[in-house]
Amino acid sequence: MGHDRAFADGSHPDYPGQSARRPVCETGRPVIEVRSLEIRGSHDAQILGGVSVCLESSRILAAVGGSGAGKTTLGLALLGFVRPGMRKVGGEVRYGGQELFELSETELRRFRRESIAYLPQNPASTLTPTMRVEDLVEERRLAKSEPTNQLLEQVHLPSDRSFRRRFPHQLSIGQQQRVAMARAIANQPRLLILDEPTSSIDPTTQRLMLSLVERLRDDLGAATLLISHDLASVARMADEVVVLRHGEIVERGAPLQVLHTPVDSYSKALVSASPDIAVDQPPFAPNTDEPAPVLRVISLSAQFVLGRGRGARTIRAARDVSFDLAPGETFALIGRSGSGKSTIARVLVGLHPPGSGEVLLNGFSLPPLLRRRDGKQRAAIQLVPQNPEESFNPRRTVGDGILRSIRQTRGLSGSAATGRLAELLEQVQLEPALARRRPHELSGGEQQRAAIARALAAEPEVLVCDEITTALDTIVQSQIVDLLQQIQRDTGISLVFITHDLALAHEFAHRVGVLSEGKLVEVAEMANFVNHPQASESRELLDAASSLSRTLAARQNSDNDLPAVAAS
Repeated sequence: MGHDRAFADGSHPDYPGQSARRPVCETGRPVIEVRSLEIRGSHDAQILGGVSVCLESSRILAAVGGSGAGKTTLGLALLGFVRPGMRKVGGEVRYGGQELFELSETELRRFRRESIAYLPQNPASTLTPTMRVEDLVEERRLAKSEPTNQLLEQVHLPSDRSFRRRFPHQLSIGQQQRVAMARAIANQPRLLILDEPTSSIDPTTQRLMLSLVERLRDDLGAATLLISHDLASVARMADEVVVLRHGEIVERGAPLQVLHTPVDSYSKALVSASPDIAVDQPPFAPNTDEPAPVLRVISLSAQFVLGRGRGARTIRAARDVSFDLAPGETFALIGRSGSGKSTIARVLVGLHPPGSGEVLLNGFSLPPLLRRRDGKQRAAIQLVPQNPEESFNPRRTVGDGILRSIRQTRGLSGSAATGRLAELLEQVQLEPALARRRPHELSGGEQQRAAIARALAAEPEVLVCDEITTALDTIVQSQIVDLLQQIQRDTGISLVFITHDLALAHEFAHRVGVLSEGKLVEVAEMANFVNHPQASESRELLDAASSLSRTLAARQNSDNDLPAVAAS
């Protein structure tokens, strides 16, 4: 489906007045308008092909689609910018009647400083590492804006001197996001571009961020482009949704139209793959009669020092944490940003020393640090990190990285090692030719599959997955989860699945542990956790968790002109 369903005039048969190709400006007064924009990359590859969108005051346009669809390229084009190796070959980006790509560098800098706020997926990239929080906000503050301490309070950050004097690396990801948002409010922009603003933060911080975006829209009248693979957030926030695939808009319309009754086959696939905490999942049935846990964590505590010198602070990341992991089980560790999830992951694989407590593997205590574990112990627990590129040497091919793990952990060489490499690539559903590429030459989903293959090369009993789906769109996310479940069925491996995405954990995990300020406040079967949470932290996380079906139903209740949408 897609463009072939549009009439000759560009309208869509299912959406009278809507077009997959041409935008409809509701007010007729766009803040910025993109007309038939074409951007190409190396070897003349299409990055954007004839894209047209209209951003209007006090309205949010959401762009959804898979990796490589062109969403970020579209967002950057609204800055009058294309990335190195790309070029604009056609179309216009008009702001206030001016074509941005015809402005001088001086005019562009003024436009970007005074009229627009851009929040990339990695908030730290917009925060100068040598500048303190107060200076970062003050740098963008207009004379008519509120004082810095009030701006910080508006984004629910501390305004005391101690916090204002921190550097970006001393903040959690959620705090970095909110500092970036404070800078946006300080600028009082007419145009706001948000690239995956909720992908790396927990549900409660997500809800806060979305509320801040709504404030910018309502109080400042900002026109907003929201780029996201979180369809529940899109359903809540957007006035209009465009679905991008291979640089083209294949569907556009109101959220209830696009996300509840999509027409294009790719739109349907995106919606179908979106995890939903409101959809019931079957309870865990252990696939083994063996009573002993494969992994046991007993009274684990850990800390780390943040900063240096007089400004150094000791953070207690884990406090008396205990849980078991059964053979063939997936145990989800969830919690807010800074709750200790990743520190526990590093302790399990021996990359961070515990302050106290112990980790037992098949009933035997593991040495706390990786260098003190023997080869069998090192192989038994493997980590798949949040950034899959961390698993590989950027100067070597992916195949080299997997082969190195095979040789080190299994002692294979020659044809035996290359044969095992072929088996692993098949197991994670990667084409053999991809093994000859370097990490940066793979897509996000391919990188994650390669990182899983490298971890599986050791033939571990436990796989620790640390936020491995954070940067992936819903279709690739679903494929990775399906892959892990298939591997689990084939091998009986146990998984510790660390995530802030409760909807995904609900679809994937058998049991769940909830962390709050380093403490494990609840451990439960997933169904019991969702339906009968015991801890207040659990209830708050569940209340903030994304649900596409519930969000669409809530929007439907406020719109009597469209057919009813039932929540699952």
